Amino acid sequence: MPAADTDALQPSALRDADHLTALVDLNERLFFAHDLPAVVSILRTVARRLTGADGVTIVLRDGDLCHYVEENAISPLWKGQRFPMGTCISGWAMLTGQPAVIPDIYADPRIPHEAYRPTFVRSLVMVPVGAPEPIAAIGAYWAARHTPDTGTVTLLLAIARSAALALSNVRLLESLQEAAEAARTQAKELARANTARTRLLATLNHDLRQPVHALTLATHALSSRVTPRGEIYVSTMKHCLGVVKRLMDGVQDLVGMDDGTIAVRIEDVPLDDLMTHATATFQLAAEAKGLDWRMEGSGSGLTVRTDRLLASRILHNLVDNAIKYTDRGEIRIVCRTDDGRVWVDVSDTGRGIPESSLADIFEEFYRIEAGDEVVGLGLGLFIVKTLADHLGYAITVESRPGAGTTISVALPLAGSVASSIGG
Repeated sequence: MPAADTDALQPSALRDADHLTALVDLNERLFFAHDLPAVVSILRTVARRLTGADGVTIVLRDGDLCHYVEENAISPLWKGQRFPMGTCISGWAMLTGQPAVIPDIYADPRIPHEAYRPTFVRSLVMVPVGAPEPIAAIGAYWAARHTPDTGTVTLLLAIARSAALALSNVRLLESLQEAAEAARTQAKELARANTARTRLLATLNHDLRQPVHALTLATHALSSRVTPRGEIYVSTMKHCLGVVKRLMDGVQDLVGMDDGTIAVRIEDVPLDDLMTHATATFQLAAEAKGLDWRMEGSGSGLTVRTDRLLASRILHNLVDNAIKYTDRGEIRIVCRTDDGRVWVDVSDTGRGIPESSLADIFEEFYRIEAGDEVVGLGLGLFIVKTLADHLGYAITVESRPGAGTTISVALPLAGSVASSIGG
């Protein structure tokens, strides 16, 4: 016979003990019980020792059934069996939320007498566990006719309250573990999907570059041989190839972000170099749309501490996006210093962004509805935000529908506190 059962057969040693101390000990043990078997194991032992009963049982509600999951008694009861709620006293206690105190089981109509005849039980107390909807019950049994006193019933009810909290904690822990496992599974699936996407994008980008390069060379060769009437077709081809190249550059940036191969080289970069590059790249494109090109605050001789290539990619995407969504007015780039940083404001007089969309514009593949004439994958501002976060740069957005948008990025001045990337 297990030691716990031997102890349970000697209740007199605990009848005169401090029950309050015993309940505190019970609660401490239940606090560290992290699964159902541990909880019921503690309850089966402690409940019998504290009540001095000849047997106890732990019953869980299983839908419309009572499941006798554990017992500790002088002879077997119903461990492992299930009975309809309406046919057993544990079901009555759970359905009513009331304790059942029965000095003589054969004189009580709630007891299924035939089920009890093979057992030693003559008297019992059954208390519900949990309120307002009990989830379990604890029963104490005596082999001889016995009228449990108020103290015993109160003690069992106290044990039941502790059991209810422990079972609730177990269910909560199980839910958290299931949620954590689901999150891990989802993360693995997402990682696999991202890996597959990155591989596909990299392959497509690689395979497209050769024919695009060949088309570019052929277009330049044609431009010197066509008639003035045919020049319009060559110009259209050049424009389309430029669009394709920008899309491919965006995909290439996305691939680098996905596979973690973004290399960062922090150095002192003249601000004028970045502004000159932006002007050389986009001024003609802006003016071709009839937009004024304005640059303010450059030529100051300031030096910023940044990665030259990544900073250029940020500005490239900001200006490209501004031109794309502006039909009339101007593109203005303003450089201003504030608190050891140079803020570069890229402003347009374009369509603006609805307030409801401001929180989404930096999301991957997000595009504001702008008609079929605006070509892109919705990666430009996503790339801007990702690179800025990677470098530790702040970004702000101000926009009014119909009036234009200003997106600002802060680059650290050389000699000021370096960004989180360091250098």
